[in-house]
Amino acid sequence: MNKWELKNMLEELRTDNTRHTETINKQITHIQALWEEIEQKQYRITRLEDEKTELKTHFRDCMLREKKAVADAAQDEKFCTEHILNKSTDN
Repeated sequence: MNKWELKNMLEELRTDNTRHTETINKQITHIQALWEEIEQKQYRITRLEDEKTELKTHFRDCMLREKKAVADAAQDEKFCTEHILNKSTDN
């Protein structure tokens, strides 16, 4: 190879290296953006899981109150039937 061929080859390699470096930098930027998006989604998932837990607790409390209200209503009905109407109940 002569001097000019080496010079052209070197210039091609520099150009390739520059393109590869630019591509790598773009990929790095893209990957960083993806990690930020992942972090945001993980935070949102955590918030939604906390909200789900709160709602489950609230639902359980409501169901317990409803169950107690139904039991109290049944007890009141039994009391009325036995004492006011003077009828016997099986419960």
